[in-house]
Amino acid sequence: MQKKHGMAKARKSSEKGLALIITILITAMLVAVISEVVYSVHLQLMRVRSMRDGVRAGVLAEGGVRLAAMTMADLFKDKEYTAYRPEDATRVVPVDYGVLTLKIDDEQGKISLNSMVYSNGETNDAYYDMYSRLISGLKLEEGLVASVADWIDPDDVPRPGGAETNDYYKAVKPAYEAKGTYLDSNEELMLVKGYDRGVFKGIAPFVTAYTDGKININTAPKEVIMAISEDITESMAEDVIEYRAKKPFKSTADIRKVAGFDVAGFDIQDRITVKSSIFRVFSTATVGESVKSIEAVVDAGSSGKALFWRVN
Repeated sequence: MQKKHGMAKARKSSEKGLALIITILITAMLVAVISEVVYSVHLQLMRVRSMRDGVRAGVLAEGGVRLAAMTMADLFKDKEYTAYRPEDATRVVPVDYGVLTLKIDDEQGKISLNSMVYSNGETNDAYYDMYSRLISGLKLEEGLVASVADWIDPDDVPRPGGAETNDYYKAVKPAYEAKGTYLDSNEELMLVKGYDRGVFKGIAPFVTAYTDGKININTAPKEVIMAISEDITESMAEDVIEYRAKKPFKSTADIRKVAGFDVAGFDIQDRITVKSSIFRVFSTATVGESVKSIEAVVDAGSSGKALFWRVN
């Protein structure tokens, strides 16, 4: 009897142990399932938050371009000249849900590549030589100048060192044709013979496809000032930058007040200006971990009309 009682007791104990093990396993499974659900919900919330932040950042970056264009239009419309200090070209604007960084670059302070060729296809020697001096100063291949001029002009006769459809572009893979008219953007240069990404990066700060050719001496960098005339030395260009930092040029005639420009300043009057309306805007918005950037070229003289727009 005692034996049977002992066996029954052992069986009950075993059943209790088994029930405990099952309970523990079920609990563990429930914990794992709940953890997975919680993790999935967390990931979904992160995705939703990231999408929301991405949309906000995109809208903020676009608004930054519009804001910069409107600000420049209001700032410069009543002035006879356009000038700003390099440190004023970048602004960081905090907003309720993120940060907007704006950088402005004056396209009028650069050499106009389209100005190298007249509308009838003939070479504009003044601007052709200007670009040649810039290329030489940057220690790049001289043929780069002829290549751009050939890309723009409507004929199929290559300049020395240049390239046209039949002698070059038809032989590349995939083949294409020289454009035969003006550049629509700076980036188009990478279709032109000799302009790889390295070359383009080197000249991008100094050239433009958007202006009428006249260079704003209030904003032009040293390399561009030196290229305006063969008579302008490096020290003369530095003197221009030093002078305008203290007192911006209010008229093109004012450049003759800089040492050494009594004659050179007179000779370049038809190639310079003191006012700008075309600007490149870099607008970067950060919201949470989302970053959106827009690069645009805007005409502040036409209510901020966009001439170029790229989302980076």
